[in-house]
Amino acid sequence: MSSSSYKVHRIGLVNVNSYLIYRSGEAILVDCGKSDSEEKILETLKKLGMEPGMLKLLVLTHSHFDHAGSAGRLKELTGCKVMIHRSEADRLSSGFSPIPSGTRWKAKLLVGVGRIFARRLMKYSGAEPDLLVGDFFDLETYGFPGRVIHTPGHTFGSMVVLMADGELIAGDTLFGVQNKQHFPPFAEDLSALVGSWKKIRELQVKTIYPAHGHYFSVESFLGEFETAMKKYS
Repeated sequence: MSSSSYKVHRIGLVNVNSYLIYRSGEAILVDCGKSDSEEKILETLKKLGMEPGMLKLLVLTHSHFDHAGSAGRLKELTGCKVMIHRSEADRLSSGFSPIPSGTRWKAKLLVGVGRIFARRLMKYSGAEPDLLVGDFFDLETYGFPGRVIHTPGHTFGSMVVLMADGELIAGDTLFGVQNKQHFPPFAEDLSALVGSWKKIRELQVKTIYPAHGHYFSVESFLGEFETAMKKYS
């Protein structure tokens, strides 16, 4: 998971992965887990030889509590800029993002139960975003060879990060849970998610790093692609 100009380090948080893109003296973080995840993130920075102030940017793939819950606190402790898609800025500020609909029957059952307790389950301390993204953001602005790409579907503002060596940090646009489908079990806009999968197929991807589960090859994604398109289109 490395190149001559950067490294990618997975931070395993509570039921979710965060990814640190770093090199000597500076770093970008993709997602930050639930509330109170900031201490483990700071410990990871320290283990990699970095001070808190070396974290320059936090990219949020979307505004769900398990991806953005510690954003506000992390911003306070490090001074990092917080980036999110413009369509989810208000959700991040308020600290609440609704549960998406299920894409298959088990998920639909879970959503039905979860929405009863949604306000309590999904609420977190909000954070004010500094950078609002549209369709695309070039990370060369921060000196890293990669880009942030809007891939709506799981949520309206879902995004992925594609690095120069083909690492796709996918948020919840793809899942990597063992013996499960890569296609997300939850989607706010199913047709948009299908479109985002088509977009990803055209990118120069080698390895996919999901927020849930383990990394997997692009071949694994492609092996599921046609079946998913027939099922969900």
